[in-house]
Amino acid sequence: MNRIREYIDEHLNQVLIGLISVIVIFIVIIGVMTFHRQSTATLDDQNGFANSISSSESSSTSAASTEEGSRSPEPSSSTTNQQMYVDVKGAVKNPGVYQINANMRVVDAINLAGGYNHSADRKHINLAQKLSDQQVVYVPIRGEVKGNPVTSTNPGPQASAASATSESQTGDSQDVTTASSGNEQQINLNTADKTKLQELNGIGEKKADQIIAYRQAHGQFKRIEELKDVPGFGDKTFDNLKSSICV
Repeated sequence: MNRIREYIDEHLNQVLIGLISVIVIFIVIIGVMTFHRQSTATLDDQNGFANSISSSESSSTSAASTEEGSRSPEPSSSTTNQQMYVDVKGAVKNPGVYQINANMRVVDAINLAGGYNHSADRKHINLAQKLSDQQVVYVPIRGEVKGNPVTSTNPGPQASAASATSESQTGDSQDVTTASSGNEQQINLNTADKTKLQELNGIGEKKADQIIAYRQAHGQFKRIEELKDVPGFGDKTFDNLKSSICV
């Protein structure tokens, strides 16, 4: 018994140190395990948040792709563009047929034809008027069109001195009609071209141009007596022509 006590007294310090060491090691192990669990839980939360964001972005991208895919493709401008042509006549340097686009104006057509010649009457032309397919742009010569100069960009009787007529080639070819009063053939003032008008007695190139310019500016003749409204055509001239013309 005494030996046991002596042994304990001699080795008490070592036993205490051993117990303290074991307790410290145990505490360290528990702390490490707790920290590891917390780190793992935090990492799992971060991964879950990242996955949630990624899933949300994927859903948004998929929805946007579906929406874009459901939209019908818009037709390209090249397929909707239509070839358009105008016939530029009168006091220009290079009369002829020119290709245009839908945004072009009368001034563009005149420029395509080389611009005005020295006899052009620029005061009776609406340069801002829009062009259309199959349009005839006629630039009158000085003194050919009577009245005030063009002061409005809206196409009207004066502005139409350089505007279109919608006469088709088929209509131009039908420039001779038969008079109902007999077998004599009469020339139609509304459909006859310049060459055909010059077949009338006393009608030269200048007067034929005046008839065409009046027709383009005011529309088709309603009755043959309107010929007296054309500059250069008085009662005497009309009396000489009335048996040879019709509308």
